[in-house]
Amino acid sequence: MTGFYNIIHSCIRQQASAIPNTLKNVDGKNLDALQGKKLIFTGCGDSYAVADYGRWAFRQLDLDASVLSPSEVPLVPIRKDTVVIGVTASGRSVETIAALGYARKNGASTVVLTDDRDGRASGKADHIWETKSGVSTYNTSPSAPTTCAMAYLMKLSALQCGDTSSDVFRDIRQLENSCTNIVEWARGTGKELAAITKEKQIIYLISEGANYVAAQLGMMKFNEYSIIKGVSVLREEFRHHCNLSVKDGDPVILISDAPTDERDRTYIRVLSDTLKMKHSHLFCPESLQLTTPFGQAIANTIALQLAAYHSAKSVDPKKKGFRIPHAEAFKIY
Repeated sequence: MTGFYNIIHSCIRQQASAIPNTLKNVDGKNLDALQGKKLIFTGCGDSYAVADYGRWAFRQLDLDASVLSPSEVPLVPIRKDTVVIGVTASGRSVETIAALGYARKNGASTVVLTDDRDGRASGKADHIWETKSGVSTYNTSPSAPTTCAMAYLMKLSALQCGDTSSDVFRDIRQLENSCTNIVEWARGTGKELAAITKEKQIIYLISEGANYVAAQLGMMKFNEYSIIKGVSVLREEFRHHCNLSVKDGDPVILISDAPTDERDRTYIRVLSDTLKMKHSHLFCPESLQLTTPFGQAIANTIALQLAAYHSAKSVDPKKKGFRIPHAEAFKIY
């Protein structure tokens, strides 16, 4: 196994301790910045998916939360009643830093959710929310910082709700106390998911709601290796038009909330029997004791990170890096 794969695998394994460490360090005082405000989450790449997760986590509380790409932030009204929350694990995303600067210039409060409080993004933030992934590099595949940021937002929204007996709080305690078991489940499940993939194929990742974040992140992980192309699709959008382009044998993963229901089973039957796709159905088993889409999305994300890793390693075990690092192609940092 190459050093490239070693770094990635180590980062994925670290989630067993990184997620609990992050959850235990979330401070409810950070809620002060959100009181009575319109929330705009923003970020790039993996961090955009985390921003989308934040939108779902706070919308469940009936708060005015939306998600925008950083370049879209100037396209909407930004005022004193707005909080712009920039997600950037490394604290150096050029576009996210620019969006935070624009928001602050226009009177909004700014927050950075980051794994590196010394990153340049912190200089544009009124408040810093720091995850605790323990990862020393963001240049390969920042798996742990991504799920830690999701966990951070999950707990912050739960603290906003304040009901410690809620299902979300129970999921948080499960992530704090049993994350090693969750990562172990994801290891086996990731290998099973990788088995349906083939070099140079498109893999479709279908979901909705909070678990669509897992689909987005899975898509990005598959694409990073430049071996199999990932496409994330909303359930209804696939029904309406994406099914027209698939070929017999194309791989597809339906990611659903648990417990599953007849609606999920019907969807799978169409994928397998009608469209003749090579399918998998990803959902959290009851044994993980994660009962909300927010907790389940974190576990499913780890399984998809490992699925992409195993599929790439089986096709190209000597791979030493990205085809063209995004920082070189587009100068994103």
